[in-house]
Amino acid sequence: MAAETHFKNFHLWDREWDDDAQSEWEELLASPETEGSFVLQVEKGTVVAGVWELLADERAMAALGEGAEAQPIDVIVGGPPCQGFSMAGRRNPDDRRNQLPWAFLEFVERLDPKAVVIENVAGINMAFRANGGVEAPFMQLKAALETTGQEGYVVQAVEVNARHFGIPQNRPRMMLIGVRRDLEAARVAACHDRSLDLWRSIDGFEALRRGEDAELGRLLVPRLGSRRHGIARLAEVDAFDAMRDLDDQGFKSGVDYRRKGYRYASAMRDRRQRAPKNHNSRAHSERVTERFAFYHFMADKGIPSRVLGIASGSGGEAEVRAAVVAELERNGLDPEMSLPKRQTFHEKGEGLIDVVCRLATKKHTQRVVSKEGPAPTVVTLPDDYVHPTRNRIMTVRELARIQSFPDWFEFRSKETTGSHRRREEVPQYSQVGNAVPPIMAEAIGELLVDLLDAG
Repeated sequence: MAAETHFKNFHLWDREWDDDAQSEWEELLASPETEGSFVLQVEKGTVVAGVWELLADERAMAALGEGAEAQPIDVIVGGPPCQGFSMAGRRNPDDRRNQLPWAFLEFVERLDPKAVVIENVAGINMAFRANGGVEAPFMQLKAALETTGQEGYVVQAVEVNARHFGIPQNRPRMMLIGVRRDLEAARVAACHDRSLDLWRSIDGFEALRRGEDAELGRLLVPRLGSRRHGIARLAEVDAFDAMRDLDDQGFKSGVDYRRKGYRYASAMRDRRQRAPKNHNSRAHSERVTERFAFYHFMADKGIPSRVLGIASGSGGEAEVRAAVVAELERNGLDPEMSLPKRQTFHEKGEGLIDVVCRLATKKHTQRVVSKEGPAPTVVTLPDDYVHPTRNRIMTVRELARIQSFPDWFEFRSKETTGSHRRREEVPQYSQVGNAVPPIMAEAIGELLVDLLDAG
């Protein structure tokens, strides 16, 4: 499913997904069965295979190698899961998490790129602390990358957050950025104090905000007041700015994109489109719509959304109500608070405690995305976050805007899938949630261009 999206945006480009496009896609998918090789997929630029399968396909790897001889590969980027990575456990066939980092490194070894980028979640930050006297997996992966290939790589660990790059999202991530040792640029990659094991985008962000010209910060984090893409990339962007020009039907009419609050939306907008792609509101039951409206009321009144989870707890009715009352009072709230009339969730005679118990849910992570400040990390489950102003979850396009995907980028395949199929399927919402925000990826790319050009 993710490969279909890649094929649409990076092979078909502006072409519509018509019968001819569908035929090309089906031909691509059929190529391993008909030819016994992924060569056709390599030639088309989108390979639909596990990395171990590709590495085992000598014809396909030879085709990649021939392409690299004609035009050397600048960079390989990936996000192999590092939790199970261990120099000691690399030959453990039972731990699937151990296999992908080694497959990634073998891919790097065979194609010999000038630069390598590895991305992971911020929780992997534990890799920079002692772990029972054994060096943690992420640092082991860093050490392995340093000795990969004939020359090895100069590797810098960085901790980045999307909010520091003009993206309306609080999304911390870890990265390893490596430049091949034989390049002059490798010395530039170590342009800051090498006694530091970890560089953080917050440090560069704050240094530039103060007017300092910290070298790696200058290269990686956009300058204060930069108008690239029509937005001030060093300024933090509110979540609602990402979707300010969208309503349930599509683009709002009469929007003045020159106004300050619309700069980010203007940067994302594709003026050729009359209607946004991937902007389909999900259908909710009446009870779910009521709950979403109540979430907005709770957010306005400072009522923690976790009370709905408490109300769904086990035990008798009296026991559950007592637990809800205790939680509300703990937060300085009156359980019998009268509710405003003409609200979606209002029923005659109900107090706060009644509505909480009636709209109880086990979805403990659901909450309204605030209009002010960056959004929380976009995840693969669409019903975790409620729209800042509407009683529904956000569309694929709205979450894509928060991730900084421009409107021309079209997500393919079905929108979502059932929980039991999530191990095998990667629908649109998952594609958005799993992605590296493009504007942040662009900043990494600009850094690599500077480093490689310097060599």
